[in-house]
Amino acid sequence: MPHNPVITTVTDIAHPAEEVWKVLTDFAGWEQWHPALRFVDVPAEVLPGTQLRVQVSGTDLDGEYDFTVLEYEAPRRLIWEGGVPGVVMGQHSFVLEPYDGGTRYTESETFTGPAAVETVEPARPKMEEASVGYGQALKERLEHRH
Repeated sequence: MPHNPVITTVTDIAHPAEEVWKVLTDFAGWEQWHPALRFVDVPAEVLPGTQLRVQVSGTDLDGEYDFTVLEYEAPRRLIWEGGVPGVVMGQHSFVLEPYDGGTRYTESETFTGPAAVETVEPARPKMEEASVGYGQALKERLEHRH
């Protein structure tokens, strides 16, 4: 049985989790720091079950996608799921933990579905590099706010 591919990166950020959470969950502000995602029509309140629409650009998967928020536990955990049902889905988690006076930010995505392995594995190096870049972009956004 094929495995479910996972992409995980860890970034240490010298700011408290509450500050990191504020930037991470300001979905309308993502376009100011995230190189590939821009949220469209962000709802006023985000809770488990909320649908988020995102435009992806600058990747091999450019287009508009809908994500469903599965968990929203301020200021510690955000999980959403999206993809092409029946083909490949991604469950994307963002976890904030206190670490060394700041925050350890762990971003992880688990891919499932019949096309998960054939979609992710050939692109793994590029996806891992991009994920590291997203964590660094969040870190830089926080550092330049102060």
